[in-house]
Amino acid sequence: MLRGELYGELRDQRMFDQVKIEREIHTLVWPNGSDFDPATLREWPESSSDVDTQLVNWEHPAVENR
Repeated sequence: MLRGELYGELRDQRMFDQVKIEREIHTLVWPNGSDFDPATLREWPESSSDVDTQLVNWEHPAVENR
């Protein structure tokens, strides 16, 4: 999940450790602008397998047979 220009930086432990809780929107935020939707965090235990599937498909899109 920690991929791309914005979230990829969170793979660096020093950046990840700078997490703060944004009290107005009740979510986790980092100095580089990364954040997570509060609903995603709240529903993570129930939807993590769906998210994992989406991530696999995002990283390895299906190739159509022609």
